[in-house]
Amino acid sequence: MILLALSVVVFYGAEDTFVLKYFRFPRFFAALFGGAALAVSGLTMQSVFRNPLAGPFVLGISSGASLGVALVSLAGLSATSFLGSLGILPAAAIGAFAVMSIVFTCSRFIKDAAGLLIVGLMIGYIADAVVSFLIFFSEEQTLHGFLAWGMGSFARLTFEQIPLYTMAILVGMGGLLYSIRYLNLAPLGDEFVREHGMNVKKYKYLTLLASSFIAAVVTAFCGPIAFLGIAVPHLAFGIFRTTNHRVLFPACMLIGGDLALAASLLPQLPLQSFMSIVGAPVVLWVLLRAGRARDA
Repeated sequence: MILLALSVVVFYGAEDTFVLKYFRFPRFFAALFGGAALAVSGLTMQSVFRNPLAGPFVLGISSGASLGVALVSLAGLSATSFLGSLGILPAAAIGAFAVMSIVFTCSRFIKDAAGLLIVGLMIGYIADAVVSFLIFFSEEQTLHGFLAWGMGSFARLTFEQIPLYTMAILVGMGGLLYSIRYLNLAPLGDEFVREHGMNVKKYKYLTLLASSFIAAVVTAFCGPIAFLGIAVPHLAFGIFRTTNHRVLFPACMLIGGDLALAASLLPQLPLQSFMSIVGAPVVLWVLLRAGRARDA
């Protein structure tokens, strides 16, 4: 219902087809698919790592994608390398995959949930530090565009990019839907998954690659967006009170899309700031609830 109302707001009152086609329509698709993708990505990572604070931003996935974009935008790789010649989408995907691979490798040795989060944060800090060096040595002309991208905005997607953007996200979500049974079993442990006849390594790689990819797609086209991937799964769980991913998956898509559409209706507001204001209290609430549960 909320999604329908926001859709009407996006399309209603367009003065002509030019405004609708090149401004409102791309923003609608960017917010709807971007919010859904980040929410589902966060749900997947929380299930696979069995960590309520896991997500593409906290685990450094968004920072890795940002580093890939920075190498193309600021370091001039677009003119000097095969990686850059493919565009920012594959560069962001490779950066996200690289960080996810490191976190996944560390998860084999670090079983503590808090320790794994620290690993992700440290990798994210390293990626952000490299980006800062690139910013320091960049020319003013290229720097302005990258800094604007870094604040996040659903208004950056163009009409011509809509097919690539939506298809890339749908492909990644298709991989997650294929693994929905694994995601239902994953929070109970790898041994439990094996007892149900599933290949743990196969599905773990597939889900993490798919969730990292869709997060990288949103980061490449809309900029880094914090906390949406962490907060929405907890909101969905609080509303539906179930761990069944056949319910949580569409719920996260709808709630994430609604929040992103709401944010897109606030003009000139950096998405990073808005999502941090919305998401940070949710993270604090999760930590406080976990602390009360331990004390009880």
